[in-house]
Amino acid sequence: MRRAVPAAAGLALILSACIRQPAVQRVYDGDVIAGAFVEPEAYASVLRGAIAEAGGHWPDALQAYEEASSRAPRSPEVWTRIGDVRCQANPRDPGADQALEHALRLDPQYARAWAARARCAQARGDDAGAKAAAMRAAEIDPAADGANVLLARADGRADVSTRERLVALTATARDPVVAWDALATWAEARGDVALWSRALVELARRAPSQRDRIAAAAESLAGAGALGEARAVAAAAVDAAPEPMGQGRGLAVRLAVDEAIARHDADSVRSRATRGRIALDEAAGRALLAGESTLARALADEEVAGDPGSRGARLVRAAVSGGDLVAAASDARPGDARPSAAALVAFGSALARTVPASRATAALRGVDADPVVDGDDRVERPAVGLASRGLLGADRLPPGGAVELAVLEGDPRSLPQQGALDARHEYLSLALAHPDAPRARDLAKRLAVVGAGDDLVAVASALEQLAAGATVPPDAPRALLARNPADPLLAATALRLAERVGDRDVARRARETLTALGRKPGADVD
Repeated sequence: MRRAVPAAAGLALILSACIRQPAVQRVYDGDVIAGAFVEPEAYASVLRGAIAEAGGHWPDALQAYEEASSRAPRSPEVWTRIGDVRCQANPRDPGADQALEHALRLDPQYARAWAARARCAQARGDDAGAKAAAMRAAEIDPAADGANVLLARADGRADVSTRERLVALTATARDPVVAWDALATWAEARGDVALWSRALVELARRAPSQRDRIAAAAESLAGAGALGEARAVAAAAVDAAPEPMGQGRGLAVRLAVDEAIARHDADSVRSRATRGRIALDEAAGRALLAGESTLARALADEEVAGDPGSRGARLVRAAVSGGDLVAAASDARPGDARPSAAALVAFGSALARTVPASRATAALRGVDADPVVDGDDRVERPAVGLASRGLLGADRLPPGGAVELAVLEGDPRSLPQQGALDARHEYLSLALAHPDAPRARDLAKRLAVVGAGDDLVAVASALEQLAAGATVPPDAPRALLARNPADPLLAATALRLAERVGDRDVARRARETLTALGRKPGADVD
């Protein structure tokens, strides 16, 4: 087969060739697709599995492929797919090895099985095994895109020139979907964020059926502190198809909206909000939190014009315009829609700058709003700031926000007891409560590269240094505070570092920040 069909079902047809038997042709959506003969019952199961796999739904894909194996037990393709999807779900799954070995017993010359074995070895960090399997696949089928990409990168970490060679090879591959997918898998395993995000963006353009899986990768990038790359990948996933995004990718949609806000692209903001099923008051609030007040006002005005009952849009509009914000907070009307979290936090941030804390607290606590999405830095970070001053109830914070608040308070007892955390917040939690844990060291090593510029990673690293009694570089407090002098979490941590090294100037400025935010900083440096 020599061409890829962009539709999900068409892609599934291409990928579902089974059993080394005489080739047949099928017509799909006006395209003639060549492939091996497949029994109708097994073909239907493989098709369902391929569609599920393209969306990253591993259990459904595995169930369909195993159903196909019961109907076509001597198909090396079916067993290859079982092994491949098991490895994608869990690279350490021994069932993946068993299925791939079975496929190769059925046909030792089946190149796709060797390529799948190479991908699985790569995902496990087994470079030697990946190279050997990829070489075998390429020997059997010199045009095997995935195997050739694996071979090109099999000699270790990619430098800039190697990366460009890999991209060039991938861009000219016979099947670019397979090639970009293979490149993304390798880059992820290597922690090469730039290459991983680039491959995911290209994959989104070529395989819209994989947008949910790509959106999940964008959320993983954000959770590791690579926010710029996460926004680019999320934007590509949302833009990949005109249909609405699937449920459960609220963070990716918000990342995509933030990417458009950064480019002042109001049209993309609107279209991504629509595809992501979020209201314009969410987008308007995010724009205001990003400092884009003109865009925030335009979006809020548009939302109010279309829906006067959008209380969130009215709050954003009031925050931009100024005036009596306490009165705006109490402007609840029958039939109003509940404000988004972004609208409330943007409004609350403006309110906190203009009225005494007691009045702001009373006003904000009277506004019910949607919950903050966990891992959503644009909203979660300022929400933590409001909660630390008592202006927003701590119960409104998601698990990651609760971790940030516990670190700000210096109280490990208030860490959330349940709820999944992304990599940054898990590291932050461990740095506060269990800095010597092996998992904390593992995360520190991983995030030192991926999230080197992330504030939360920097705070967690500082907490580990303090807990270990390590020597703190003299410029560390100043560098931490300089990231954002108005951020309470950075200021509180910089103060602790300054007290350790005796930096009176940084300690003074950190205390001024905390005092202005209603915090009670510690004693002066001796």
